[in-house]
Amino acid sequence: MSLGISIPMYNEEGNVERVLQRCQSHLKASGIDFYIAAVNNGSTDGTGSTLDELSQREPRIIAIHLSSNQGYGGGILAGMNSLMLKNLDVVGWTWGDGQVCSTVLPRLYQECMQGADIAKACRIQRQDGYRRRFISKTYSMIMKMTGTRNSDLNGCPKLFRNDFYRSLELQSKDWFIDAEAMLKAEGKNAAIYQEPVIMEPRFFGESKVRMSTILEFTKNIIVWKLKRY
Repeated sequence: MSLGISIPMYNEEGNVERVLQRCQSHLKASGIDFYIAAVNNGSTDGTGSTLDELSQREPRIIAIHLSSNQGYGGGILAGMNSLMLKNLDVVGWTWGDGQVCSTVLPRLYQECMQGADIAKACRIQRQDGYRRRFISKTYSMIMKMTGTRNSDLNGCPKLFRNDFYRSLELQSKDWFIDAEAMLKAEGKNAAIYQEPVIMEPRFFGESKVRMSTILEFTKNIIVWKLKRY
């Protein structure tokens, strides 16, 4: 029984220790053997040094440093590539801002171990700012273009059975990686479990999601659909 989590972090020095300690605490309490690939995604603050300190205290934290920001998806994939070397039962990713509490991780892990190809969080309530709520609603409208059956493609954490994750062959290095994973999974008629969660306010810093993210996301949706016709 083993789990690997990739956590991309960009200028999250005020969140790093809190997020990783909460994650470890819930996994240890559940008796799950785990590794956390914490990715310093080209941060310009103290994120990297804090990760190094934490990884020295806890060998199950793998600190990965990218010299420049590789995008949201690029950060995730850097961590996932490291975890693939560990031969774990379940792998996946979550956010470095701590807005979805890691108490959900053991539940998602058990669902994968019991047969789900993917187990993920589905945000039913969001306690974030007006701008983020507006962007999220815009996302939802754009996602209807894909014909997805999922109400929250971007919801995290996302966990996958190891063999199923490998079959997806994810490539997106930007904000489209969550949608790519779920759309490919739906195309494979995957067994998908969703756990309702509340998205909490940010403890530190500001969201990295901007209006430009919507434009990038829309472009990727159009490219995705064109490839299928």
